[in-house]
Amino acid sequence: MSESKRDNTVTVSIFGLEYPIAGGDDPARIHQIARQVDERMEMISRAARTRARDKVAILTALSFASELLEQQEALGQVSSGVDNRIGDLLTRLDAALAETANGTSGN
Repeated sequence: MSESKRDNTVTVSIFGLEYPIAGGDDPARIHQIARQVDERMEMISRAARTRARDKVAILTALSFASELLEQQEALGQVSSGVDNRIGDLLTRLDAALAETANGTSGN
């Protein structure tokens, strides 16, 4: 994997081919992402017992998309739980403030 400073292009190797990636992202991050894609493609290629680049690429994309969807769903559940907890705390706070206001106005 090489890097061209002049045109801000990083060359990465994925599944045996070199790809020039142009962009403003950190070159180290681009290399890290490319390594993840390459490793996943190699793993899927072995599991599917095929080197057909298009099939492996589609299976890899589906694998990453599945993981992303699972993480989004988990994040949604956490977010929903946090929203519920905040709602409960606000209800308790409102009740406590109302009690304090009633106690203060009763004196």
